[in-house]
Amino acid sequence: MNTKANNTGLPKSPVEGLIPTLNNTGWMTEALDDISQAFADYAGSINTETLDIGCAYGIATLAALEQGATICACDIEPRHLEILTQRVPAEMTDRFRCVAGALPDVDFPDEQFGAIIASRVLHFLSGADVETTVKKMHRWLKPGGRLFLIVDSPYTGPWAKQSADYERRKAAGEDWPAYFDNYADFLSPDTDASAHPSFINPMDPDILQRICEAAGFITQDCRFLKGATKWSTDRDHAGIVAGKA
Repeated sequence: MNTKANNTGLPKSPVEGLIPTLNNTGWMTEALDDISQAFADYAGSINTETLDIGCAYGIATLAALEQGATICACDIEPRHLEILTQRVPAEMTDRFRCVAGALPDVDFPDEQFGAIIASRVLHFLSGADVETTVKKMHRWLKPGGRLFLIVDSPYTGPWAKQSADYERRKAAGEDWPAYFDNYADFLSPDTDASAHPSFINPMDPDILQRICEAAGFITQDCRFLKGATKWSTDRDHAGIVAGKA
């Protein structure tokens, strides 16, 4: 996909491969991971509307549109949606709509979508809100629909410093072993902590599978994923593809 053809309004980035959001909630990658690409391919192969929730500037939305998908893009930040709308080619606008909304409160009709992607957004929610969100997604999907989730893992970002603590807590049986509410402690001294979330809830493939299956999904693929920067490892993100019976 040639996303460089129309990068209208995208902010400049100090980090190659990532674009900062406008509301201090992370970054959008400039390249699709394997599971995001699988969403784009699948969304383009079905004749029902799909959902990209937490879409930021729409890398997955644009890729899906290129494949022929009909898609609803949803994000907490209306300015992201304004930029995305400008990026959608004119010949694809009849297959695109956008909705502003925040998880876990945003809602859609039952059995509205044939596929849903949420890329690098669920780790900004508490464990209880992740569970609520995934249950909603199960309700929003048509029977036979697919869910595509990508989250940051405990092995990336400033919080990678506490990965040993995550491993200890996981071994002890904690449900959310990488959750911590002292995000500021992991930032460099010259970083403005107010420009970052107060907590973060990274997840691994085991956590994603547990939450999805508890909501009624059937796991199809679940694994660690490589990130989009030159510093990436093979465990920067966790991803899952799950189906609704």
